[in-house]
Amino acid sequence: MQGTSRKTLVLFWFLLLALIGIRIRADASVLPPLLLALVLLTGGIDIPIVHKRMRKPVYTWESVHLLEKIFSVSLEDFFDKKRFFDTAITANLGGFVIPLVCAGYLGVTHPNLASLEICIVMIAVTPIMATFYGGFGIKIPDYIGVVPLLLALLLAPDDAAMVMFVAGVAGVLIGLCTVLGTIDAEREGCARISLGGAGSFHAVYITMLLAMLIDVML
Repeated sequence: MQGTSRKTLVLFWFLLLALIGIRIRADASVLPPLLLALVLLTGGIDIPIVHKRMRKPVYTWESVHLLEKIFSVSLEDFFDKKRFFDTAITANLGGFVIPLVCAGYLGVTHPNLASLEICIVMIAVTPIMATFYGGFGIKIPDYIGVVPLLLALLLAPDDAAMVMFVAGVAGVLIGLCTVLGTIDAEREGCARISLGGAGSFHAVYITMLLAMLIDVML
């Protein structure tokens, strides 16, 4: 999975197993954690959406190797001498498609005004907290899920888990899409931008994990 180290993946699986254990002890359904397992298993699949011409940043080879080490950016993206990337914009199956479909379904079947309000807040907050790194893509802080968590506890304490899941996941992913419109393709760019993938998968996964955790804690 691009942008995710082996240690991080092991940690995510460990947290998932711990969540399953907690939910079993609490006599809660294990279906939500199975959704997280599906997200992890499909996190390496990117579905192409569109291609866009973007400026290739000028980096030294030392910087390129650093990008590869930290963000798992492929060195081959910088081999040719073209001044522009034919950037592939994709939607990650595990980090975008599946979570957004689930959030949409739960939002329709369990309507709550707080979900809509928090979702709008997250759509506005995500572009503010997101950063575009030339040569890598869009990075969202892993801890962004704390924002919908606190808002859900404040506005809908009786249904905080459901509200956080719907508003947090949908708000972050829709907000992520709006970041695309703020990128100046003539000045910066990268070879691939994965929505819900490299740079944002961690944030989406942790948001879902927190929602499922507070479901059994409250």
